[in-house]
Amino acid sequence: MLRAMLRDLRAHLGRVAMTLAAIVLGVAFVVATWVVSDSAAATVRGGAQRTDLAALAQARTGDAVIPAGTVARLGALPGVSRAEGVVEGYAALVGRDGKLGTTSWPATAGTDWDPSQRFDLVAGRGPQHAGEVALEQQAAEEAGLSVGDPARVLLGGDRSDTATVVGVFAYRPAGREFDPAVAYDADTATRLLRPEGAPDGATSGSVPGFARVELFGADEQAVAAAARAELGAGFTVDPGAALRQEQADNAAEDGDIIRKALLAFAAVALLAGVFVIANTFNMLVTQRTRQFALLRAVGARRGQVRRAVLAESVVLGLVGATLGVALGVGLGLLAMRLLPVAGTVAYAVSPWAILLGYAVGLLVTVVSAYGSARRAARVSPMAALRTDAAVPRRSLVLRTALGLVAVAAGVALVALTSPEELTEPKRIQAMAGAVLAWFGVLLMAPVLALGVLRPLARVLRRGPVTRIAMRNAVRDPRRTAATASALMIGLSLVCAFSTVGETMTADLTSSVRAAVPQDAVLLRAAAFGQLDDTVRAKAAAVPGLSALAAPRTGELLVLPPRGRNAEARFTGLEPAGLGTALRPTVTSGSGDLRRGVLLDARFAADTGLRVGDTVRLRFGTAGKDGAVAPVEVSATVAGLHEGSDLLPGVLIDEALVPDGVDGWGDSVYAVGPDHGALRNALEQAFAQRPDVVVQDREQLLDDLLQAFQLVLGLVYVLLGAAVVIAVFGVVNTLALSVLERTRELGVFRALGASRTLVRRTVRRESVVISLYGGLLGIGAGVLLGGVMQYVILANPVFEMAVPWPTAGVALAGMALVGVLAALWPARRAARADILAAIAAE
Repeated sequence: MLRAMLRDLRAHLGRVAMTLAAIVLGVAFVVATWVVSDSAAATVRGGAQRTDLAALAQARTGDAVIPAGTVARLGALPGVSRAEGVVEGYAALVGRDGKLGTTSWPATAGTDWDPSQRFDLVAGRGPQHAGEVALEQQAAEEAGLSVGDPARVLLGGDRSDTATVVGVFAYRPAGREFDPAVAYDADTATRLLRPEGAPDGATSGSVPGFARVELFGADEQAVAAAARAELGAGFTVDPGAALRQEQADNAAEDGDIIRKALLAFAAVALLAGVFVIANTFNMLVTQRTRQFALLRAVGARRGQVRRAVLAESVVLGLVGATLGVALGVGLGLLAMRLLPVAGTVAYAVSPWAILLGYAVGLLVTVVSAYGSARRAARVSPMAALRTDAAVPRRSLVLRTALGLVAVAAGVALVALTSPEELTEPKRIQAMAGAVLAWFGVLLMAPVLALGVLRPLARVLRRGPVTRIAMRNAVRDPRRTAATASALMIGLSLVCAFSTVGETMTADLTSSVRAAVPQDAVLLRAAAFGQLDDTVRAKAAAVPGLSALAAPRTGELLVLPPRGRNAEARFTGLEPAGLGTALRPTVTSGSGDLRRGVLLDARFAADTGLRVGDTVRLRFGTAGKDGAVAPVEVSATVAGLHEGSDLLPGVLIDEALVPDGVDGWGDSVYAVGPDHGALRNALEQAFAQRPDVVVQDREQLLDDLLQAFQLVLGLVYVLLGAAVVIAVFGVVNTLALSVLERTRELGVFRALGASRTLVRRTVRRESVVISLYGGLLGIGAGVLLGGVMQYVILANPVFEMAVPWPTAGVALAGMALVGVLAALWPARRAARADILAAIAAE
């Protein structure tokens, strides 16, 4: 029995070619994901580990400096062979094009050179005296600089330095720290670099101190214990082994995050593959009804038939998994080679990746084929006398009932939530309801096919091609629905994310245009940096300026007069700039910061605060010993505002923010009576400052939306794998449908149909199925996206922004998919021999 089935499978490889393609693509996605995440973690572990460090000491607050005297005391401790203070400061590398690269992190992008394992020379040597500098290899490549070139480095406070590049290095961090872009010799670094948190214009020379201290010695635990006893509670001291383990754990955690994110897309691709495989086996079973009946008639038991079909699925699963694992490993290694990774790339192919690939390939194929195997086992021996095989009506009714229940339950779960009380559990409930309703639509796809295509067939009566194509699509709604559902899965998720993106884009655009005047001129920090007070002072001195706002954001704790304390963000800025250079949308009370603070309206609702309440705001400031010293400020709630990305949280007069509070400011907003003259004046004032970008409101919007669009583009590419698998499903369905209708096509040709008419009929049927899948995917996707944006943004579900361009492109793409997918099946149908087709059974 088993040998007979396997021979039949080998004799009709064309029937299962597209099924193999679906298995291979799904497995390859999973394996490639595992290989990329494992290789990324191995790259970090292998290329960035230091073995020379006994312990690392640093203040508990990131912006506190360690005095030189403390470094000397640590160097004299028992067991410490050497103590090295590490200088960190603002340093932004300017490229050949006069712009900053994206690899620099200007807040901590400069350091001092030392002979430790921090630096791994790639070319040249380390800097030894003033006028020399070494560059991190990725920063040097992006800047277009190499050994021997002059390099310009911005130092903050309107200062810069030009030095000759003498070396290029790869950096090995200790714990969590950013790679520096430049390294000077110790004396030059102390003289030029301004420590983070130091006053504007200050340098390490005028504010003596180090960002951290590296300790060297033979006994790591003894060195760390002695340093802890010497420094006290204001500092953290980590042994070298702990730092290495932390780095390995962080690498594994980052790899796990990448893996989980990509596996979610792999699951979508596999779900599409399930429909393709199940549809293929269902059609294969239908085509072999007489064969199964004859086997039953000669003594084969139901269990034997069922096991034989499952054995076919196991063989297909093994072959597809083998090819998929090989393709996935190759794709994963290729992706690691193409990724912009600094240093030596480590490639890792774990046994788990291979085992998971085989497990997924076998499980998906066997589960997809199980229903068809049961159906084959139920074939009666009497079916050998006839060739037709009707789908049991009860299964369609049960499937429809389950779909209706799922949709109703999903809608109810969403309806039981409200935007005003959208807590975390409620968000999970709403999202679960959306997914449940989405699966309900998948279950109802056959009935929806009848409901959509039958009326459409009555309307589109022009020409025999359309009538026959519509009739063929409607004759087996389960098959049509399964083919269309594979398309719907990928397309609905693309439309869902596109709906979320369109809604978030519309919200961001409206909030930015509401907050920033049309005639405002913006100064923004380049390359993830922030703007210091010299930028603000220089901008304020520009002629033609009438108002200026330089918001700075940070974290605080709100202590309300009643209820629990709540963490929040604050935005400190000048009262004169609020309402002129920046305009918050005030929903209640006054927008004058001189009267008190403005709270985000949603935050106020969550904490029960109202206009007129007195609140205490607790800020964390850096103490002299490195500890965090809380400072409280009392203020009156003057008004409530709609929070936005530009003006988040608690709006407060910057004069009330205590000194030493860590904050972040990357933008300055300026307005004047003549927008053009003001912009020209600011561009001239900062012509020599590539770390300061002058732009208008629309350019700001483009920058804010660019990163978001890149993320959406990546999502579309990853979901495209499911669409590709679905296309194979359309080809497979049509090809098997042509085989199934061999006799019908022969009669059609015998009655006078030309080959061109046959080809057009098959193509039209393909377009009908693809468009149905497209309409189903777009409709379900937009509604799913509406719930997703409701969960994320707390906007009402039906206030989402419908992505009409995406929907239009998707429908056109589905029509094109239908045409392309039908090329081979239509050609095969048209070339069928008339006499042989009529005689076929």
